[in-house]
Amino acid sequence: MSTAQAIPELFTRVPKLQRAQTMHQYWGDRCVNLEMFVFSFMNTFNDAYNGGYWNLNITSNDALFISLNTEEPVRLISPLNYGDETMSAEAAGLVLTIYGCSYALDKYPEEALILETYDKLMAVVGDHPEASKIYRLLD
Repeated sequence: MSTAQAIPELFTRVPKLQRAQTMHQYWGDRCVNLEMFVFSFMNTFNDAYNGGYWNLNITSNDALFISLNTEEPVRLISPLNYGDETMSAEAAGLVLTIYGCSYALDKYPEEALILETYDKLMAVVGDHPEASKIYRLLD
């Protein structure tokens, strides 16, 4: 059973044909920047990563995050705090999108939509079954 099926109340997947408009709706004009920051963090946190298709997901509290399209567990090793966790792609996506938002806000502090995304993602983490792993990587 996939994580998406096991915890449907935490997020819904954005249909492929709605991806571009959804990213712009939730992240504004910096949506491409934020997406690239998330990909960059994936490269930093996972040496084995060499690209792939990413899903767009909307949380139960209406925040957008991206996650690698895989049923396989994802291992993230943070060079920032030495956290080393293996988790679902969705949990890893939350971690990486939160890091991406934090980085984007440092570069573009005026971006209210990114700040809103960051706040909402942080609020939903505690409800995730893998919250302890997510928090260890974010610490």
